[in-house]
Order: sequence, then C-alpha cells, then structure tokens
Amino acid sequence: MATFLDVTGLAHFTSIFVFLFVWIVVYATLLWSKVIGSNNFVNILVGLLLGLFVLVSPIATSVVASTAPFLAVIFVLIILVSMASKMLGGGLESFPALKGIFLVFIVLIVLVGAAIKVRESANIPSETQTDLSKTVNLIFHPNFLGTVLVLAIAVFTIALLASRGH
Repeated sequence: MATFLDVTGLAHFTSIFVFLFVWIVVYATLLWSKVIGSNNFVNILVGLLLGLFVLVSPIATSVVASTAPFLAVIFVLIILVSMASKMLGGGLESFPALKGIFLVFIVLIVLVGAAIKVRESANIPSETQTDLSKTVNLIFHPNFLGTVLVLAIAVFTIALLASRGH
C-alpha cells in the first residue's frame, strides 16, 4: 500500500541529492571560514567543482550518502550553539577555537565514513580482514553521542561562566 510517507522512489535521485549537498556544504563552509577569501563567485565555483568530482566517483558518492546524516547533525549542532551564544550575549566570534573543533568533528566523520565504504568495496580475503564494526558501533552509539553532547554543553557552560567574570 502506498502512503505519503513512502519515499523509496527518492533512492533513484541519490546522486543528485549528493551533488547538491556537497555543493551547498562546501559553499557554506567556505563562506563561514573565509579560507579562500570572501569572493562569492570563487566559493560557488569551488563548491560546484567539488560537487562534480564527488558525482563522478561512485565511492565518493556512497561515502557522502552514508555520512550526510551525521554531518547534518553536526551542522544542526553548529546552528544551535550559534543561537545559544547569541542569546547569551556573545557569538561564535567569542569562541575562536570553536571553528576548529567543529572542523575536526566533520573531518573525523568523513574519514570514518570513507574508511568504512572503502573497506566494504575492497576485495580483501576474509582471513586477513579484521572486524571494525564494534568500534563503529561504539562511536555512533546513541549513549556515546549523548555523553559527548552533554560534555560539549558542559564545556560551553564553563567557558561562558568564566568569560562573564572579566
């Protein structure tokens, strides 16, 4: 029975969604970090080229498709931290190391996702293949991610309370 919640037909458009996701995320990240300057045309062009490169490679497309939900959680966390710091009178500018912390998390997620996809696509004999699923299950387990979130909130709370004293 077909319902309005049946989205299995969208699986055929995965490559288009991956291309758009890479393009928008690269463009937004370049605008946010200002690594290559603040020229919008250059940022859009770099995002477009990286999106096309990812679209051409099937392994890169599968890596982005599998890590996109985790990256979306990080981006939502960035927005929430930004909103919370604005409500408390500061801003992300008052935490200069925060960009680096979020960048480390994003790179870590992409590297773990890429390692998993490359390992799945490699033809390795089964006797030399080690099982890494326990590590992945530990890293992405809801209890572990919840603990990391609580610790991150505690760090930001302490940082805000310490900065109010000056």
